[in-house]
Amino acid sequence: MAPYNVTVNPFPSSPTPTLSNANILGGKRHIAALNSIKDCLDELNLKLNNTEPLNEDLFKIVSVIQDVGSGKTHLTLHMRTLPEINDKSIISYVDLTQVQPREIDNFFHSIVRGFGKEYYDSIKIKLIDYIKDSYVQNPKLVKKIVKYGFFDSLNGNSISDKIEQMGEKKIKISYEHLFELMSSDFTKIETHLITEIIKTGTLNYSDLKTFENLTMVLTNLAMINYKLFKKITIFQIDEFDTNINSLDYLKGLINSHVPYALFMIVTTPSLYADISKINPSLFDRLEKANYKIDLAGSNSFDEINSIVLQYVLHYNSELSSSERKDLSSKIKIIYDEFPDFRNIRSILNVLYHAFEMSVKKNSSNIDEQSIEETIKKVYPGLRLRGSIMGIPISDFIKMRKISVDKDIVESNVKDAVRNLISYFDELGTVKKYEEKIETDYLDAIYNDQMGKKVGISIAVDSDKNKNFDKIVKSTKKNSVVDKLVILTTNITNIKRNGTTLVTIDKWKLADLLYFSKKYDSNEIKSEDPQKAILLAKSIQIC
Repeated sequence: MAPYNVTVNPFPSSPTPTLSNANILGGKRHIAALNSIKDCLDELNLKLNNTEPLNEDLFKIVSVIQDVGSGKTHLTLHMRTLPEINDKSIISYVDLTQVQPREIDNFFHSIVRGFGKEYYDSIKIKLIDYIKDSYVQNPKLVKKIVKYGFFDSLNGNSISDKIEQMGEKKIKISYEHLFELMSSDFTKIETHLITEIIKTGTLNYSDLKTFENLTMVLTNLAMINYKLFKKITIFQIDEFDTNINSLDYLKGLINSHVPYALFMIVTTPSLYADISKINPSLFDRLEKANYKIDLAGSNSFDEINSIVLQYVLHYNSELSSSERKDLSSKIKIIYDEFPDFRNIRSILNVLYHAFEMSVKKNSSNIDEQSIEETIKKVYPGLRLRGSIMGIPISDFIKMRKISVDKDIVESNVKDAVRNLISYFDELGTVKKYEEKIETDYLDAIYNDQMGKKVGISIAVDSDKNKNFDKIVKSTKKNSVVDKLVILTTNITNIKRNGTTLVTIDKWKLADLLYFSKKYDSNEIKSEDPQKAILLAKSIQIC
C-alpha cells in the first residue's frame, strides 16, 4: 500500500527539473504566469494573419524573474509538454550554466542543441513533404533531385517511394537541383540551412566569428520554422546571468528584432538587479518586455501547497478532502518550522524521501515520523536556524511535537526550567532552593549570585485565559521572593515592580526541551555550558 492511493512516488527525485517530470504544473501564480506566456504567443500568432506585418511586430520578449529553487525552470520546461503551445511554436531551450566559455560559437551551438533531435528529424519530414507536393508542378526537377530513372520505373519504385528514401539516406540526392526547386520559396541562406540539416542531422557551424552571423542564422531559422511549420520560434534562455558576453548577445538579439520569434529570458531577482547596474541599456529593454512575469516571493505556503497537491492529484484525481488536508498539514510542518525548506525544490525532496519511507511502513499517508527520519537521514548535519542550543532539525521535530501537545507541554517546560536551574547549581552559578514551595503560583525558586531569592512562574497552557489568570495571580503573590520571572506563551503588557515577564516563542520552547532532554540523558557536552548560559539569559533566568 502506498500513501494517498497512488501507484508510484508522485514527487520528482531529480535535484533539478527535467523535461521528463515537467508535465505537472501547480500553484496559482505559476499557472497565471503560464497563461501570460500563452497570451503573448497568441498575440504574436495574430500578427501573422496581417497581410504584410512588419518584422518588428513579429518579435516578442517575455522575462521571468523568480528566486532560486522556486519553479522557474520547471515552468519553462513545462511549456514543451503542452500541445496547445507545441501546435503554435518550436522551442529551443538553453541553460546558460552549461555554456562555457560564453564564446559566440558555444552560444550558437547551445541554441542548436536546444531544439532537440526531434526538431531536425521533423525538418527532414517537412522537406520530403515539400518535394512530394512540388512534383505536380515540377515533375522533371523533382526526378532530377532524387535521380529517378528508367530502372526505378522498371523495378516498380514510384516517385513517392524514391523521395521517401531521402529520409532513410538510401539515396544520394542532387543538391544542385534541390536548390533550384527551393529557390522560389526560400532564400539562399534558408536553403543552405535546410540542406545542412538534411546532410548532417543538425547545424554544424564551427566558426561564426561575428555576432552578425549569429543573428543571420537565428533569423533564418525562425523564418524556416514559419515557412515549413507555420509556427513561432521560442528561444528560452534559462539561468541568464551577468556574463558580459551573454549581456551583449542578448542586447544585440533584442535590437535585431528576430522575426517570427519570442525570446523568453529566465533569471533571478538578484541577477536582474545586477543587470541594471552592469548594462542599464539591456535592463531598460528587459523592463519594457512585452510580458514581464515577476514571480519573486512566490514561495508562499499556499503556492507551495498547491504545487505539491497537484503532483499527487496527477496520479490520484480522486484524492479525498481528508487526504488533502492531511498532506497539507505535513507540508505546513515543513514550511513553518524550517525556513531553509521554504522553496518547492527542497520541499519536494523531503516529500520524495518521506514517501519512500512511508511505503516501506505500509502507511496510508506521509506521517511525521517519516518526515523526521527523512530529515535525519538526508540532512544529518542540518541545524535549526535561530536555535541557541543548535538543535538538529530531526530533534526539533520531536521537541516541536512536545511543545504543541497541550496535555504535556506545561509539565515538560517546568521540568526543563528545573533542570536548567539544577545544571547551574552544579556549575556553582546559582543555589537551588531545596525547601518546599508553598504557593501554587511558583514552579521553581533559586538564589542568585547576590543571594536574592528568584521565583519562576510558568504559564504556557494552550488556554490563553488560564495563562492570563496565572500571570495576574502570580504578580500579586510575589512577596515570597525578591524577584519574580514569569515565562509565558502569551503576549502581555502586565507590569508590576519586581516582576519580569518573558514571552517564549516556539524556538525557545524547543531549546528548553532539547536542553532538558540532554540533561536527563547525561549528554551535556563541553560546548553546551556556554549555550545553556545564553539560553538562560534569553529567558531572564540566572
